[in-house]
Amino acid sequence: MKPDVQCGLCLLEWVYDRAISQNGNVDIPPLFRDILHLLSREMAASANVGALCNQAAELIYKFVPPESDFWEAIKRETNEYVRKLLPQGAVYIKRGRTPREKFQRACSLAALGNVSPIGAPLAGKAFAFPEALAIMAGKGPRPVFIGDAYTVANKSRHVFYLTDNAGEIGFDALLVKQLKEMGKDVTVVVKKPAYFEDATLADASFFSLDHTADRIMTVNKVFVPENNKSAAGRAFYNSDLVISKGTGNYEALRGATPGKQTMFLLKVKCGPIASNVKIDQGRFAVIVDK
Repeated sequence: MKPDVQCGLCLLEWVYDRAISQNGNVDIPPLFRDILHLLSREMAASANVGALCNQAAELIYKFVPPESDFWEAIKRETNEYVRKLLPQGAVYIKRGRTPREKFQRACSLAALGNVSPIGAPLAGKAFAFPEALAIMAGKGPRPVFIGDAYTVANKSRHVFYLTDNAGEIGFDALLVKQLKEMGKDVTVVVKKPAYFEDATLADASFFSLDHTADRIMTVNKVFVPENNKSAAGRAFYNSDLVISKGTGNYEALRGATPGKQTMFLLKVKCGPIASNVKIDQGRFAVIVDK
């Protein structure tokens, strides 16, 4: 995704909330100065917003660690909470009358799991998933679907699945299970080293994705396809369907997957993305991007 003028302000908010949550406002002015220098150098019409986030993360690391008791406590509590919801989620999917409806229900739950705010969680509390709970109870609206997600998935063979946060990766596990039942080869991608609230190998294992998916690979910070020569980069280029969860992955991959079918599952959390996808801010969406 190419940057909007608001992307710089959003990046500052993302940096501020992650830093302030851990260090009590110590050294924030120097950090802001570093981020502003980054934006003045790199914010251009041709920039990749995901790559900018990765550069900003390197600056945050000078002030606060990407792995800490603060984040691990949130992730642990959220994982435990989601694990209790998954039997209900599995029943919701099973009640789909056709393979198409089952797949769409799994996509819906995965998208509705994308609740992490752009800023850090307030007061270090675990994430809640009210929209997922509502749809499983038959009360809430499903995400906006743009494009034929089922047909695209059904025709694919090799799926490259980019996860986002801990907790919500449990809902991703339900979708990966559907993909496996459809006969797909699935590569699940998580973070290593830790990256704030994002899912890691430990979180994937917590939801048994190491047994469900064909393989789990790791990336350092947000995955940016351009010139990526890592093992995950090779798996990306060998895939024919990319499933991308969350805002950061959307910003890194939108417009950066030429020749591949790409499915974005996310909450539309900001004005630039709302404008980009033509969906109201605050809605959840499953978007097929050719």
